[in-house]
Amino acid sequence: MKVKTQSDKLADLRRGVMELYISDHPLDCLTCPTNGNCELQDMAGEVGLREVRYNDGGPIATHTEMKKDESNPYFTYDPSKCIVCNRCVRACEETQGTFALTISGRGFDSRVSPGTSQSFMESDCVSCGACVQACPTATLTETSVIKLGQAPRSVVTTCAYCGVGCSFKAEMKGNEVVRMVPYKDGKANDGHACVKGRFAWGYATHQDRILKPMIRAKITDPWREVSWEEAIGYAASEFKRIQAKHGKDSIGGIVSSRCTNEEGYLVQKLVRAAFGNNNVDTCARVCHSPTGYGLKQTLGESAGTQTFKSVEKSDVIMVIGANPTDGHPVFASRMKKRLRAGAKLIVVDPRKIDLVDSPHIRADYHLQLRPGTNVALVTSLAHVIVTEGLLADAYIAERCEDRAFQQWRDFVSLPENSPEAMAAVTGVAADQLRGAARLYATGGNAAIYYGLGVTEHAQGSTTVMGIANLAMATGNVGREGVGVNPLRGQNNVQGSCDMGSFPHELPGYRHVSDSTVRSLFESAWNVEISPEPGLRIPNMFEAALGGSFMGMYCQGEDIVQSDPNTQHVAAALSSMECIVVQDIFLNETAKYAHVFLPGSSFLEKDGTFTNAERRISRVRKVMPPKAAMPTGRRPSCWPMPWATRWTTRIRRRSWTRSRA
Repeated sequence: MKVKTQSDKLADLRRGVMELYISDHPLDCLTCPTNGNCELQDMAGEVGLREVRYNDGGPIATHTEMKKDESNPYFTYDPSKCIVCNRCVRACEETQGTFALTISGRGFDSRVSPGTSQSFMESDCVSCGACVQACPTATLTETSVIKLGQAPRSVVTTCAYCGVGCSFKAEMKGNEVVRMVPYKDGKANDGHACVKGRFAWGYATHQDRILKPMIRAKITDPWREVSWEEAIGYAASEFKRIQAKHGKDSIGGIVSSRCTNEEGYLVQKLVRAAFGNNNVDTCARVCHSPTGYGLKQTLGESAGTQTFKSVEKSDVIMVIGANPTDGHPVFASRMKKRLRAGAKLIVVDPRKIDLVDSPHIRADYHLQLRPGTNVALVTSLAHVIVTEGLLADAYIAERCEDRAFQQWRDFVSLPENSPEAMAAVTGVAADQLRGAARLYATGGNAAIYYGLGVTEHAQGSTTVMGIANLAMATGNVGREGVGVNPLRGQNNVQGSCDMGSFPHELPGYRHVSDSTVRSLFESAWNVEISPEPGLRIPNMFEAALGGSFMGMYCQGEDIVQSDPNTQHVAAALSSMECIVVQDIFLNETAKYAHVFLPGSSFLEKDGTFTNAERRISRVRKVMPPKAAMPTGRRPSCWPMPWATRWTTRIRRRSWTRSRA
């Protein structure tokens, strides 16, 4: 059989179909916001449409006078330009999984409708923008494109919100961002996005940004704008003064998990090489440090085991202490697609999160444990797997340490760890827990995804180790569709930890007490590194209240806002003699600062982020830094000139010692 795709008859048919479309479409192409970027316009030219005959001889019914829906702040819906192609409906269903759009009406009256003929803001729409990206006309158009016009160039970069690490094309007009378009070749997001990444980038140019360095002698004094040189010089002199008065260990720094890997590396190097101690920590201390410790102890690495795409091959998905639809929407869309295709779902959470019951998705088991009983529940799951003979014996014999496994097996199989015995503790019915354990162990490829509901507990590390033990005991590690997967909160939690932002570990999770490791860095940095682990963030606060920790450099973290016990944190900061805050806005922590240094947004710098799946993605500068130094260096790298001055003295001292 021969199939012809081009002939005179087919050309006439295509022209006729296009003519019908155009007869019910506003002919305002020159003033349309998508002029030059409209598939309908392109196809009309490709088929050779030169006239529209159906309007000759009198008026006919059209939809060209229908009113726009401008209720959504990020995009408009113009039904007069809708060709009812159904792309947006399919994108909402198949890509996003929200099912907020439908086709209302019949025949000629058919139109895309949010919900039951509601406005977009009244509907279930989550403003992910998948419908806007799928629309071939100007029916769904970003308000920024309507205001600024089409962008002549684009730069591929990485989102700076959550740990998914979506790739975007920043479409630019001069130095102004017109819109952010999900990059179709992005490995973490495959061309999808959420409302934050696609639309919430306006903060980079917000009028409230601080663009000049500021200093003050006391936190009750007003801020005074100064030059970069004066601000850095003042901060350095104050920190030197504090060390001379209170000792070398009286100052430290906090690394941001929102900044790049390169910036995080510089800050921990500043603390170790210039401050001369290991008093450096990161926000992962209150979120995913239990992941780092727990997975290091069990699996050997402080990171998750899978890519996000791996979930597409999962048969059973267990979500513990996480709400992916809210916290990691792009990954949640991928997960929901797999669930709609037939994968089973176990939710372990006191809350009834969206995944428990949402369009076309319902959890097979929802284990509503009491808060704080994570370890008890995980141990009960392990009890069922061990006592009912559901272990992956071949995998355990080949991959696991025999002595450690036997100790674990003997402990979890104790009667007091059974679901029946633990029901009074966890609040979960024994039959529900047994059913979930059997499903996880026997349902095929089983993957565990967990979040802050696991790690932000006193027993967080123990729970993480328990989760990893579950995966190993059932052979669910080492292939696609399985694994232990932490859903990192911020965009570079993994990277900041990799770069050595913990007080006991140098870059690459190498312990500071190891003389061989220290010698490598001492040789590279030409300084001596302390073998003693430094203070963690909570220890810094306690030491500050005790009068022995008096100075801090805080890079891109709002510890007053994010750390527990706000009054305790505020009291500790108030007792310090010099706090240097670097951020793009005056945050809550800046209220206690003596020096404020403007930072750069992700749109203003080059570097890399490492996402929750350990993928290293490029961050590219799309606009000049708004708070740039006179020399042109971006401000987030400010520790370098300071460290250069400071370490000159250290180099001379070390060199003198080596000569002696």
